[in-house]
Amino acid sequence: MQIEITRSTFTLTPAGLLAVQDGAGSRIVVRSGVLWITQEGDVKDSIVGPGEELTIRKSGRTVITALEAACLTLIEPDTRDSIGHAPLCRAPRRAAEAVVCA
Repeated sequence: MQIEITRSTFTLTPAGLLAVQDGAGSRIVVRSGVLWITQEGDVKDSIVGPGEELTIRKSGRTVITALEAACLTLIEPDTRDSIGHAPLCRAPRRAAEAVVCA
């Protein structure tokens, strides 16, 4: 049996940080609270609120900061081929540095 986890839910306290390394194509979905998102090499930061989402556009480090208590889901990009087959082997991802929702 092969199990793939393609999404993770996190809770951040006010001013809490989450760092995603090389997450291009991943989506950040805000469940509650407000997030300030900075992508390495991007001159514009984003403020994302409840019910909104942002797709990470660049490789490098993306820093997610909670402007207030927040809950978010990080969804990896779909890596299936054109026929719909998942890859046989995937490199491990350093998904994040944060507290996981209980």
